[in-house]
Amino acid sequence: MTWHSQKFTRHWRTHIKVLDLYHLRELVRRSQCTQTLTVNWKSAPEAGKGGIRVVSLLNETTRIEYSGEERQDFLFDESFAGVRHLIPDEDDYEFNPTVTTTRLLCKHITQPECLVRGKFEVDLEANLEWNYAFAFKTDTTNQTLFSLRSGDSISEVRLENDFFIRTDGGVPVAVSHLSDATWHTVIVKHSEPDSHFLKIDDFPEIELTKSIIDDTDKTVTLTISVNGNIQLIDPTDTNDDCMYSFDKPQKRLQETVSTRSMCVGCGCSKLSGTFDGLSKCDEEEEGAFSLRRDLDRLSFLHFEDSFDVDSNGAAIPAISTNFKSDSDVGLIFFGYWQNFNGKGRLQVYYHYDSISAVYCKHAEEKDEECSGCTLKNPRGFGRDEWIQTILWGGGDEIYLAVDSSVCRLQSSVNISLAEVYAIPQISQGAGLFVGGTWHEKKRRGLYRSEAEQKYFENTREKAPVLRGCVKDVFVRGAKVDISSSFDAQKEAMLNEVYDSNAFAVRKDCQKCQPSCLENTRCRSQGPLQSSPMICDCADELQFNSSEGICEKKRDSTPVALSTAFLSQNQIVLDIQNTKAVLSKVWLKFALPKQINQAQRIANWISWTIVSIFFSFNGGHRWIDGWHTVVSDIGKLVLNNVSVSAAETEDEWSSVIVHDFGLSYEYDEHFAVLHPSNVIHQVDLHSQLLPYQIRAPDLSKSGILDDSLWQKPVFTSETEGGAPILESSPHGDIVDFTADIIEPEQLLSGRWIIYSVGLTILLCLLILVCVVCYWCVLRPRSMRRTDSGSQRTIMRDSPDYAPVKMRRESLSGVSMGDDDGSIGTDDTDLQAYRDIPSHRVKIYRESMVSILVPSIDQPAEAAIVKRTNSTISDQTSVRPQDSHAPLVRVNDD
Repeated sequence: MTWHSQKFTRHWRTHIKVLDLYHLRELVRRSQCTQTLTVNWKSAPEAGKGGIRVVSLLNETTRIEYSGEERQDFLFDESFAGVRHLIPDEDDYEFNPTVTTTRLLCKHITQPECLVRGKFEVDLEANLEWNYAFAFKTDTTNQTLFSLRSGDSISEVRLENDFFIRTDGGVPVAVSHLSDATWHTVIVKHSEPDSHFLKIDDFPEIELTKSIIDDTDKTVTLTISVNGNIQLIDPTDTNDDCMYSFDKPQKRLQETVSTRSMCVGCGCSKLSGTFDGLSKCDEEEEGAFSLRRDLDRLSFLHFEDSFDVDSNGAAIPAISTNFKSDSDVGLIFFGYWQNFNGKGRLQVYYHYDSISAVYCKHAEEKDEECSGCTLKNPRGFGRDEWIQTILWGGGDEIYLAVDSSVCRLQSSVNISLAEVYAIPQISQGAGLFVGGTWHEKKRRGLYRSEAEQKYFENTREKAPVLRGCVKDVFVRGAKVDISSSFDAQKEAMLNEVYDSNAFAVRKDCQKCQPSCLENTRCRSQGPLQSSPMICDCADELQFNSSEGICEKKRDSTPVALSTAFLSQNQIVLDIQNTKAVLSKVWLKFALPKQINQAQRIANWISWTIVSIFFSFNGGHRWIDGWHTVVSDIGKLVLNNVSVSAAETEDEWSSVIVHDFGLSYEYDEHFAVLHPSNVIHQVDLHSQLLPYQIRAPDLSKSGILDDSLWQKPVFTSETEGGAPILESSPHGDIVDFTADIIEPEQLLSGRWIIYSVGLTILLCLLILVCVVCYWCVLRPRSMRRTDSGSQRTIMRDSPDYAPVKMRRESLSGVSMGDDDGSIGTDDTDLQAYRDIPSHRVKIYRESMVSILVPSIDQPAEAAIVKRTNSTISDQTSVRPQDSHAPLVRVNDD
């Protein structure tokens, strides 16, 4: 059997999936790669059996045998990384182990000889298809990346405002944060007449605005001049390990010496033309404030005079903050402005996997005009990790940036304003709410009436409060002191200025002790501010223990959903009533080897709102790692879960359940004081075990591979300019393909150079042989042929004999210098005309040999032959007398 590894993580920029085996091998050869392989033996094999051979992409072989341990982990690196083949000693041996691998993680090695600091030029053919790749690293906000020049025409590509690419003064294209002092890959290519394209990392291609005319007599010069480092990664460079002479006509180098060190981490600023010292620091939490959702307390940060407003009544935002939240929905910014030129509002909020920005303005009593854009991340934004959000720009160029992703707000009639708050009616000037805003849910007597009249919107709470932490707030492009601003906010809005409980806002972020594992959120256990902080183990499909740590199910025994293993064919598991809301349901199971009929596995939610079943005629589709979201699942009441058992005989034909559970989270609006309204999980798998009359054979049930249920791990495509992630697929079982000698090495750079050199050498050898033949051997042969008074012409076949010619007919032969005609008497010409099926062409030469049949000899053909290297026509004759002599006729 063969398992194809097709995933490769390239640390230039992002995750990629490589389908080309040859290309994948070249990447592994040039990189530092690692991969972990896990081998599980469900039962101990017999001595000397159960072994497997692991063959890597580069044909390195590792033999693994049973060592007495149920599980073994192997870390492969260098040429052993990248598992391609798994070859068991015996294909059908029942005690063969189960093998799983992690992703193939590779980090490109920067070669010192390929590193350029300065300017590099390469000449490319103007009229041919080509592409040239290089990598760059910079921390400069605005600069020229490269240019293309052919004759008098030149096209320039610039990096502007960290996130944008502008070609020849055209409209800037939003790409990503490119000045972050990390490596980015660039491919410049020419594939259409007079058109050139640019591709950066995994983002869509950008066509250069100015065309470079294709001229067969000219070349296109690519000049790379990054203010930072350039890594030469193009195959034309790396095939020679970049050890070529830079004084070649097609490549030139002009290095510069820079003493400035490049920024690292928090020292790397963004949008330096708009913000002062804007950067992203995930590790530091100094100055952070936490916000909670409360039934009768407001929770937000408010800043006065937050925007400049232009003459058209439009605000010019320059705002930013870092936030982290455990909730799937929340408000980040709500801004407003109102003066004699006009009024408007803006809002940035997130819901599950999308962050949206909306910008609306009224000018001179016109209708409200709105623009917006959305950035997506399949992992969602409520993952308890710091996320930087920036909104800036003016006029028709307003942008939203979330970490390294960016989008431009564009006008559209389809922009939804359902979750956007209204402009405060009596407020003047400009203001900004961060993390929440004023809404109807509040306790009377806490807040000043004039503040309530100024900001209150008598509608439902729309985008809810950001449940989490905020820090590093920038207003008008400058960082503000949150602590002093919050003090001013309390003084302006509270009846009791020193009431520390009037706002559901606290200094510092709350933490879990002990700290949570990776990909597990630290959350409040309940809706009350006094609730302790816990790790939500359901994020990793696990259960919270009484000690506050995460653990897997209590009993790992699989359950076979078969009447041969269960005491009932329909099992109903009652769910204890709770005031918490349903959050997640998971089921990990192994499908039978053969499906003979449709089978329902489980129903939950009353009235069978949600169910899982499979059918044998449903097509071949794997569901490993499949995630979906059921809208408003928290509003559904879960009374019980019904599990069905099929009439099957053994483990191979049965569904095997390995893990079955569900989780709840607290309700923020109702029954906040009820003790059951807390985060908790229910282990349904343990409730199934008492109904099992006998346990399935573990050697026939397979093992539980938790990696199949991990969150999305690698990039597959792009949407709106941002990479989109998807679940990692399993390996395919296919026929083994022997690969002892790597045929794809024939495509490597060194082999191509070697093969081209060998071809040239062979061509030269053949050319020498041809020249020797024509210049030496053939003239000697001709001299030997011309010697003596009797000359002969050899036939192509022994069946053809020479034709005897009459001596008296020779006197009629004459050579004309003008037309090359030959004179003969009438008798000879008549004999030649008797051959109807042949033509004879006669060329003017210094010496011509003519063979014509004799009058007294029957003839079928004649031959006219040039004495130099060109033979015009040659035909054969079959005479009656095969022994007639030949006569050579010369012009002398």
